[in-house]
This record gives sequence, structure tokens and C-alpha cells, in this order.
Amino acid sequence: MITKRIALTRGQYWALNDDFFEEFKKFGWEDFGCVHLFLPITERKEVDTYQILAYFKEALPYLKIVVNKTDIEKKQIIPIVFDHEHTVLIKNKYQIPEPLYGKQCNLDEIEVVLIPLLAFDLSGNRVGYGAGYYDKFLANCKSSSLKIGLSLFAPIQKIDDVNSFDVKLTHCITPEKTYIF
Repeated sequence: MITKRIALTRGQYWALNDDFFEEFKKFGWEDFGCVHLFLPITERKEVDTYQILAYFKEALPYLKIVVNKTDIEKKQIIPIVFDHEHTVLIKNKYQIPEPLYGKQCNLDEIEVVLIPLLAFDLSGNRVGYGAGYYDKFLANCKSSSLKIGLSLFAPIQKIDDVNSFDVKLTHCITPEKTYIF
């Protein structure tokens, strides 16, 4: 899937992101107070979540946005409150943009977690980069939090190597439609 994403031309990538964003806006974000958002590894052509940040700022200025700061040694995601005016982003050693500093958010406040992925299947299973950061993070979020994957591609039929600690998606948004599991 990485190869498939990297093979996208610049035009194909941005066309998919445009279609994705139109589908994303249909979700009903006004019902939420706190959303956890990943920032994209642009070198890997992940979904452009900067467009989502701009949308939330303009359309839903009251929405609390939380982004990742990574503790690489502990393989842990630390949720940091994003401030459109003051958050300073840097890239970590994996080229993931993250806040240089900021206030940590209580996991109980997070109602939606937007999740990067390489692939997902029709049952809501996902494949990430394999380090388990998100599975650990999601296991510590409240069970009622929505777990929404963001993908530029449609699902595959079935992911065979699902582990007991893998946390399933509740939804996945793609350029064509939103899947509900």
C-alpha cells in the first residue's frame, strides 16, 4: 500500500485529497467537542490533514483539536492540545510533524480519534506501520470514542493477520464514501 500511495502522481494525490475532503465534511463534526487528529507524513502521501485543521478552524472554531507528540522510547502517543495561533510544529525522526511543546489533553475528553492507516478491510480492521502506537493509544481512550480511519483508497476484502490487541475502526472515510463498522 505504501508503494501504491507513493506511485500516485502529484495530480492524482491532490485529486484524491479533494474528493476525500468533500466526503469528510459530510460527517457531522458539529456534534463533537474534542477531536484527536494525526498530522500527515507528506513524504508518504498520507491524507492531507492540514486541510482538516483549516476546516475545523474556520467552520468549527469551538472544537478542541488534539494532535500527537510521540514518545518514541516508550512507543507512546501523547495527546497535545493544538492551538492554531501558537502551536509550533517540528518533524520527528520518522518525519511526523508534532508540536514542539503544549498542554497534554486528558484522554477522557477525546470523542473522536482520526487514525492514519495503510489499509483497512470491510470489518473495520486496519493495518498501520506496525509499531502499535495507535493500538496502545486507542486502548487507553474511552470506549465510546469514535475511531475513524482516513484513507485515500477503498478497503481490501480481509486483513488476515489480526491480533488480539488490534483495535478496530468504528468508521473509515475515503474519497468515495464513509464506511461504518
